[in-house]
Amino acid sequence: MSINQNPNTPINTLDILSKDERWVVRRDVAENPNTTVEILEFLSKDEHCNVRCSVAENPNTPVEILEILSKDEHWDVRSTVAKNPNTSANILEILSKDKDGDVKCSVAENPNTPINTLEILSQDEDLSVRECIAKNPNAYATFLKK
Repeated sequence: MSINQNPNTPINTLDILSKDERWVVRRDVAENPNTTVEILEFLSKDEHCNVRCSVAENPNTPVEILEILSKDEHWDVRSTVAKNPNTSANILEILSKDKDGDVKCSVAENPNTPINTLEILSQDEDLSVRECIAKNPNAYATFLKK
């Protein structure tokens, strides 16, 4: 079992490993369910986008860090933020206007996306964005007809 899967990894070990020179180790720390908010905040500034994606994916990442990551230069990090169940409706609304289709798809699929944002996305010129709305359990039948 690796450190990202072991919920018994001690916090002090996670803290030490969060500074490891290998990005895969730092990524594994970001994925661990016991990683503290302080460590997640530190890793949210990591140079490697896979580490930042793992922070964005962690269900323990607070909204404040997700908000910072929602402005990341890398589309994959923003897309992962849009998938996180803790991402606020405000952040999802902002990400729904992202230039990247994958980011907008992630917003469209998130069950926390406000209905009015889904309605706007249902008119997106990108077919894949419109198709992603069908995966959202809150999409009304009227959106699905479009």
